[in-house]
Amino acid sequence: MRTLLDTSCMVAALCTWHEHHEITKAEIERSLRIKDALIFAAPSLVETYAVLTRLPPPHRLSTQDALVLLESNWGGAEVAALTPSEYWKLLRDCRDNSIVGGQVYDAVIMACARKARVERLLTWNLDHFTPFDENIIVTVPGQR
Repeated sequence: MRTLLDTSCMVAALCTWHEHHEITKAEIERSLRIKDALIFAAPSLVETYAVLTRLPPPHRLSTQDALVLLESNWGGAEVAALTPSEYWKLLRDCRDNSIVGGQVYDAVIMACARKARVERLLTWNLDHFTPFDENIIVTVPGQR
């Protein structure tokens, strides 16, 4: 199965102090054990770096530590990114479907998931992705 992790799962997996760390880490390890492909949306990769470097102290990481953490865990993973023309199509779709505000970022993640042909999207923000009519299973870690 091809699984895309959103920012909420990426941060939870990397931060041992996070309330969802253990279950997220266990889900990723289980997925890897059964040879699931883990995919990351390029915007989520960037957002995870941004979150890690702007967390409140004492959890904030230096830019160096954040990059090392991301690269050492997922440096070889598949990253799905949109082309410029795909971004323009996405914006037209957002206009046509009245997708506004923060939901636009979720639409970008779903567009990356579609492009990467994922079957499952892991998130701790289920309600962010429910407005999208997709053939992608949207679930939290630990649920199948």
